[in-house]
Amino acid sequence: MDILLIIGVVLLLVALLGVGGVIGALADIAWILLIIAVIIIAWRVITGRRPV
Repeated sequence: MDILLIIGVVLLLVALLGVGGVIGALADIAWILLIIAVIIIAWRVITGRRPV
């Protein structure tokens, strides 16, 4: 049931934004997640904890 809901939301986003818009949004999200991951790893290194 959840898979159908996810597919429906994705199709709705594609319909609203177009394929290029969706790819651009995913690229932006990927950059944000990458920046957050780097900050978390750097914080753990600075505070002396081992990165997981």
